[in-house]
Amino acid sequence: MTQAMTDIDISDEQIRSFMYWQGIPTLLGCPIETDPRQVDIALVGLPLTSNPVERTQYLAPRAVRHRSTAYHRTHREFGVNPFDLARIRDMGDVPFENHSNADAAMPEIEQFYRHLDAAGARPFTIGGDHSITLPVLRSIAGPNSRRHEPVSVIHFDSHTDSYPSPLGGVTHHPGAGFRMGVEEGLIDPTASVQIGINGPLAHPAQDAFSQESGYRIFPLTELEDNGIAAAVTETRELIGDRPVFISVDLDVLTLADAPAVADPEAGGLTANELFRMVRGFRGMNVVGGDIACFVPHLDPSMVTAINASAIMHHIVTLMAEAVRS
Repeated sequence: MTQAMTDIDISDEQIRSFMYWQGIPTLLGCPIETDPRQVDIALVGLPLTSNPVERTQYLAPRAVRHRSTAYHRTHREFGVNPFDLARIRDMGDVPFENHSNADAAMPEIEQFYRHLDAAGARPFTIGGDHSITLPVLRSIAGPNSRRHEPVSVIHFDSHTDSYPSPLGGVTHHPGAGFRMGVEEGLIDPTASVQIGINGPLAHPAQDAFSQESGYRIFPLTELEDNGIAAAVTETRELIGDRPVFISVDLDVLTLADAPAVADPEAGGLTANELFRMVRGFRGMNVVGGDIACFVPHLDPSMVTAINASAIMHHIVTLMAEAVRS
């Protein structure tokens, strides 16, 4: 017999967790921690915007902290509380001095994440633009990491972000990370996927690097034709038990679900479709993740912040189960 709701002991702390508008906002309402040795999953803000044309993405960590505080909750579909499974903490924002120079900022950012990785903490980052993924991968993957091998990547995006570099005088621009990651031995493209690719091309060969290097690309049209379940099954078969990093560019979503993005495209996955896909990756060895390209000043109703918070809660729950397993 199911216990009546009135018989369940709900603490004042649990009730307060729904009141995201009071107290100090933190990512997923987690305690603040500065010692990575006390952390299993490190939630981090990385307020980096390397391209001023892409506006206020550097404000995204603060905006997500505000709304995600309400997501310190049990995962409904899995029936587990990730905060009971692992030590999940808000590690604050990455400190770096070169805010207006992405190329100069990269070594500073890498040093921060290497410190986390050396302590065994798995990072989940709120950006910032999509240049944030590369320095994290440099710290946790590849020949110079403690893993000594590349990781797989599940990359949700309307764009492949595997374009040539430098571009516009910037080496570490937001569209280069998933190319440079392969070239540096951080990403195994033959065991990685790019999901939701959508929108017109600047050039017919724009996605040639992803195609030729071995990424499995799931264009939005294929997801529409074959369904979400087929893509999840193929992704799981391709990656297996390899360590995997999940990266989400919010422009993969429809503009109804994420109106406040830096590089919007017409169409996209619905939030529910993305949630369903992420839940389908349960049991995989998720060693890190990030969410990028949120532009808070375009989000007056907090739709994008709410969906970003929910995506983070889903992925962090996968990470917590991986820590516990």
